[in-house]
Amino acid sequence: MKSAQEVFENHIKAVSTLDPEKVINDYALDAVFTTPERTYKGAEQIKSFYQELLPKMDGFEIKTIKQETYNHVVYLVWHGKNEKLDVQFCTDTYIIENGKIKYHTFAGIIQ
Repeated sequence: MKSAQEVFENHIKAVSTLDPEKVINDYALDAVFTTPERTYKGAEQIKSFYQELLPKMDGFEIKTIKQETYNHVVYLVWHGKNEKLDVQFCTDTYIIENGKIKYHTFAGIIQ
């Protein structure tokens, strides 16, 4: 089974493909993803988030401020931008269970 760090690294690679199908493969079928705007429950709802976000991420350059992994928890602080998005500050927390993202939180300042 993949470690939390391996799942996280795979997730970042999947996001960079801009393909929601590849991204959603990292999540458990019953995963929960919470953002300030909404809580997405289950892989299909989470996929809808990525279907909306990923087309805006072409050419996105990310700068990691901090990334730490402790057992099954991954914490990430970052910022980045492209022509469509300006993420001034963002934090993600991932809780990994059985080689899949089970819980994911996301909050940021996006313009």
